[in-house]
Amino acid sequence: MIEQLARLLDHIDTIVDERRQAEIDELYRRTLTWRPVPRLPIVFSYPLPDDFPFPPFPHSQTFDDPEKMLHNELVHAWGTSIACRDRVGDDLPLTIRANFGTVIIASLFGGRVEQVEENPPWARPFESLDAFRAALERDPLDFTRGWCPRVEERYGFYRETLSAYPRLSGLIRLCLPDLQGPLDNVELLRGSDVFVDLYQAPDRTDEALERAALAQVGFARHLQPTVSDGDGRNPEICHQHGVALPGRILIRNDTPIMMSAEMYERQIAPHDERVLREMGGGGLHACGRFEHLCPPFLELESSTCIDFGQPEMNDIDAVYAMAASRKAPLIRIRVPERQLVDGSVMRRFPTGVVLTHQADSLDEAGRIMKAYRRSTEGA
Repeated sequence: MIEQLARLLDHIDTIVDERRQAEIDELYRRTLTWRPVPRLPIVFSYPLPDDFPFPPFPHSQTFDDPEKMLHNELVHAWGTSIACRDRVGDDLPLTIRANFGTVIIASLFGGRVEQVEENPPWARPFESLDAFRAALERDPLDFTRGWCPRVEERYGFYRETLSAYPRLSGLIRLCLPDLQGPLDNVELLRGSDVFVDLYQAPDRTDEALERAALAQVGFARHLQPTVSDGDGRNPEICHQHGVALPGRILIRNDTPIMMSAEMYERQIAPHDERVLREMGGGGLHACGRFEHLCPPFLELESSTCIDFGQPEMNDIDAVYAMAASRKAPLIRIRVPERQLVDGSVMRRFPTGVVLTHQADSLDEAGRIMKAYRRSTEGA
C-alpha cells in the first residue's frame, strides 16, 4: 500500500465513529420518508486547502491504479471529503465507488472508450448503423467484456484494503458505479443519431433500449455481492453522488431532457421503469433544466425520488409541490446561504429534501454548517 493511502486510512479511522454515523443515517431515513426532522441533511462541497496533507492524485492516474482511485474517493469525490468530515460537521455519508465514469455499460457493448489528459473517460459512438446493430448482438450479460472486469476487480481491492481496518470496513459503504440509464447508454453508442432513430426507427431504438436496460440491471445485480450499499443497516436506502437516496439504484437521464414529456412517456419511460422495478425501486437524475420531465418521472410506479444536477435551472418549489403528494424526496437541492443561516429553509422545505451547498473554502463550509445547526437545532 502506498504510504499516503495508509496515512489517510489511519487518519479517517480516528475521525469517524459509529454514533455520528448512526445520527446521519437516521436523519436521512426520516427525511427520505417525509417524516418530521429537526433539520434537512446537508452535504458541503469545497476546494481543499493548499496545506491539505492528503492531496488528490491526478484523475488520469486512477484508472489503472486502484490505490490512487481509493485515495481520491476518500479525499475529494464530488467536491466533498470524507477526510474532512469532522472539520465540516455535515451529513456526508461514508461512501466510495469504482469511479470509471459513464462508460461502463457502453464498453460492454463494444463502445470505444477514450480517456484524454484529466478528463473522465467517454465513449465515441459507432460511425455506422451496421456497427451499432452489431453491437446490439453482443450478449448484454457477458460481464467479461469491456470495463466490467476492471470495475469488479476494483471493488475487490477496496474490500481487501479496508479489511485491515475493521471499523472502517463496517462504516464505509461500497456503492454501485455510474451505470447511466437506458437512453444515456444507447446515446453513448449511437450518438445524436439516436434522436433521429426515435422518429424514423422506433422499433430498433426500442430494442436497443431494452438491451441496455437488461445490461444495466444485470451488472448491478452481478455487483451486489461485491458492493455493501443497501445492506441490513439501511436496506431501503442507497447512495449516489455523495448523498443518500431511497431505493436501490439511480438512473441517469441527461439525454431525455432534450425531448418532450410525451416522447419520454411513450418511448423511454417503460425502459426506465423496468430498471427501477427489477432493482426494487430507485431514483432518476438529470442535469440541466428538466422540470417538464418531473411529472412523468414521478408517475413511474417504481420511482422513489428525483436527483438534481443543476437545481438552480429548475422551479424547485413547483417540483416540491408535485413530489409532496407522492412523498418522493428531492435530492441535492441548493438554497441561498441566508436560508441556511437563518433557518428559513425549514419553512420552505419542512422535510423530503436533501441539501447540498458549495462553499468557497473548507473553513467557510464549517462556519455555515455551525450556523445552520444553530438556526435549526439550537445547537
